[in-house]
Amino acid sequence: MQKFIDKYTPKTLDEIVGNKKSITEIKYWAKDPKTTLFIYGDTGIGKTLTAKLLAKEMGWVLYHTDASDIRGKDAIANLLNVATTSTTLFGKKRLILIDEVDAIEDKRGSEDSGFFTEMLKVIDKSRQPIILIANDAYENKKLRPVFEKCTKIKFDLPNKLSILKFATEICEKEKLDYDLVSLKQLVENTKNDVRALLEDLWTLSLFGRVNLEDVESLGDRKKEEDVFKTLSTIFFPKDFYETKNAIDNSNIDWELLFSWLEENIPRKFKDHRNLAAGFEALSKADVYQGRIQGSRWILLKYVLDYLTIGVAYSKIEKEDYSSFSPFVFPTLLQKLSGNKKERILTDSIVEKMRDKVHASKHIVRRDYLPFLLIIAKTNKFNDDMQNYFGFVDEELKHLGCKVKIKKEDEDTEDKPIKKRAIKKKEE
Repeated sequence: MQKFIDKYTPKTLDEIVGNKKSITEIKYWAKDPKTTLFIYGDTGIGKTLTAKLLAKEMGWVLYHTDASDIRGKDAIANLLNVATTSTTLFGKKRLILIDEVDAIEDKRGSEDSGFFTEMLKVIDKSRQPIILIANDAYENKKLRPVFEKCTKIKFDLPNKLSILKFATEICEKEKLDYDLVSLKQLVENTKNDVRALLEDLWTLSLFGRVNLEDVESLGDRKKEEDVFKTLSTIFFPKDFYETKNAIDNSNIDWELLFSWLEENIPRKFKDHRNLAAGFEALSKADVYQGRIQGSRWILLKYVLDYLTIGVAYSKIEKEDYSSFSPFVFPTLLQKLSGNKKERILTDSIVEKMRDKVHASKHIVRRDYLPFLLIIAKTNKFNDDMQNYFGFVDEELKHLGCKVKIKKEDEDTEDKPIKKRAIKKKEE
């Protein structure tokens, strides 16, 4: 069975989902490409695909490379040679397409040293159309002179309506049983990423249907991918600043990352000295978090540093990673999410707690519910919790309380026996 990512990848510019205005501007530029075109925007939204399809429609020969392939003076000299050649042997233009230009560091003494200076020369002397592609056009300050010299076009995430329409068309073509509520949830989970949507739709197509339960079982793809990417950056650091900015470069908030680190530090740090140092960094992050107290947010930078570079560079001894150990979902969060029935019970508990503690659902889940789970295990305050929050027996059981059988629920056949026993005692 052919994967949807191959089957439904756009074959023409008109088939690309979203960014219609930007694509129209690119087509206009292609009629007379006197300037270099700079396309930037989030990953997975069709920047590179657009450039490739443009080359196909214009009849240009594609010269495609990325930042990792054009490092060093020889590579730049070769690029300059290609750019200054008038046409190919068959009289066709070449489209010079360079991906990930924002990844060039251009530091003194590095392989990238002088890249942007040389790139400006390529732009000035080129007789061929050039397209540069980046995720973030503003973060790398040394990229700015190149950026300012180009025709700039920004790509945005496609809106939910256009993606929903695209998903509906696929379901119709594949004759899948679906409903709009489930498709909307799938679009929400994939965070408007068309590639992720195609992957998830293909997975669901194996069951011949798209329903809400199956969509929820796939989880939040984008967030999960971000978690694993962020954890990899922390546990296997390659660059200090990349690790330091691991949280800023993902969709994961630091409180969620704390839970993931707490669960996975023992799995990745086998040496007892590394384990102790890793948890020491985590505990310091927790200390600073406690000192914020709602207003001293200047301390948050210390929390973030201890969660990222603090944990990453806490290792004292070299670890043996020969045996594969996957990242594991936090146990506490797993208990709070559970299956569909458990999620309904958790939501009901959170709703009742929210009315009493006067906090948002997010705050209740994050700050109050974990403590309530600990209290519930003691079985000392079951009646108090039930009376105060209005929990039913099933909700108490879900929290981990031992629920006693109430007198009115006892077997009615025992009642006459108990009454006779009381009368005998009175006599």
